[in-house]
Amino acid sequence: MTGERFFSYQNLFGRQRCMTKRVFLFLFVPLFFAAALSAQVPPPNGVSPEEFKRAMEQTRSLQIVNRAIYDSVRPSTVQIIVKAAGDDRTAANDPILNDPFFRRFFGAPQSQGKPPSLGSGFIIDDSGLIITNRHVVDDAKIVQVKLHDGRIVEGTVRGTDDLTDIALVQIKDASQLKPIRLGDSDKVFVGDYVVALGNPFGLDGTFSTGVVSAVARAGLDRSGLKFIQTDAAINPGNSGGPLINLDGQVVGINRMIVSPTGGSVGIGFAIPINEVKKVLSEIKLTGTVTRPILGVQIVQLTPQGKKELGVTTGVLVIAVGQGSGADKAGIEKNDVVVSVDGRDVQTAESLASYIQTRKVGDRVTIEIVRNKISKKLEVILGKMQ
Repeated sequence: MTGERFFSYQNLFGRQRCMTKRVFLFLFVPLFFAAALSAQVPPPNGVSPEEFKRAMEQTRSLQIVNRAIYDSVRPSTVQIIVKAAGDDRTAANDPILNDPFFRRFFGAPQSQGKPPSLGSGFIIDDSGLIITNRHVVDDAKIVQVKLHDGRIVEGTVRGTDDLTDIALVQIKDASQLKPIRLGDSDKVFVGDYVVALGNPFGLDGTFSTGVVSAVARAGLDRSGLKFIQTDAAINPGNSGGPLINLDGQVVGINRMIVSPTGGSVGIGFAIPINEVKKVLSEIKLTGTVTRPILGVQIVQLTPQGKKELGVTTGVLVIAVGQGSGADKAGIEKNDVVVSVDGRDVQTAESLASYIQTRKVGDRVTIEIVRNKISKKLEVILGKMQ
């Protein structure tokens, strides 16, 4: 009995000593980490403590700004999930195979882990109207919208504009929506700080920062639009998401990248938000945009080509649509369009951009050069099909 009691007391004392050590460790570890965390990074060689302190304060200020922008716009940014017509798989399961935009600009690499969502979008009013890219919802049978708080609601495509690659999606029965604010893309300049928000590769609410690398970047597609170029990281799944300025306003819609690898290399393009504003009301009202057309196919002239054709400016007509306004006015293949309504035509994009400022049925004066002879023709603009 005595031996047993003595043995029991030893065990008891052993446990007490052990518990004492644990309490000491629990008290010591937090104090150790608190001291470690409170210690500042030392300045690098050649930098004074005062200079380093100012640099750290400036960096912390930018960090605060980034947090503020994210907190402001994240509730307005959504994920678009699409089931295409004739496809039993949802985009959430295999978006790489279902997204023609992804295939066109990024190829089709094998996905790793969770596959990306089809695209992004952002809420613009309390009724649940969402802007995204047309290619995101093209041929959609079912559209679902994942909100920032995890709710998934059904959506319907309200309308699209093929030329600018813009679409409106309407969601219903979704409460506590926070519309985003639209900025002025005409006030965007090279060097401006911008952030991109979206769902690249299905990673919800991804925030990337950069600057405006160029404005009015033309010639990227047939739209005639002048894009905002940015080095903020844009990847598959960012399509349709907002490009945001320091005031938390949307200045562009992230649309495409140039990349030899399929991922971001710092060359991304966004549709200026002012271009969206131009067609927004018409898409809301009719579901589409009625656009004028001249009725010609044109190409840029080289300096040597201009010299041979006897012009200093202009674009070359390579085809004329049968029955179009240009055809009826007498424009022919190999004519050089040198001006429209008295404005010199420097590029194919400038002619296309000007025509888009007019309406179907408007009359425009086209000056052409044929066999080095100038002639002015009046063309009635047709309707783009």
